[in-house]
Amino acid sequence: MNSNSNKLNDFFQQLENIKQTYSDLSSSCLHKESKMSWTEFKKEYESIGEVISSDKFKDIQSELIEEVIYSILEMLDGYSDLDFELDLVYHQTGESIKKGVQLHDKYRDFVDKDK
Repeated sequence: MNSNSNKLNDFFQQLENIKQTYSDLSSSCLHKESKMSWTEFKKEYESIGEVISSDKFKDIQSELIEEVIYSILEMLDGYSDLDFELDLVYHQTGESIKKGVQLHDKYRDFVDKDK
């Protein structure tokens, strides 16, 4: 595995960690006794908790967050209405870590390998 592949895997793993953190956070808020200082929707979370298990809600949140990440990566790959190009550059070398790859496709491969 080359250096760029390692960097991409590290990048994708960090995105997965973010997804996990926020799906855990949101699913933990379905119980009335939970503390939710970060949200304005405490009652709505509690209402959702009355009709769906926190495990199912976590799965739904994970799927949604994954699709948002995928869409952001599509934008980085140039599939957007932006009139400029975006890149991910390894600061120490100035090299693009997305050179020759489609980030959104590589991310999908990364998350699908564990399914």
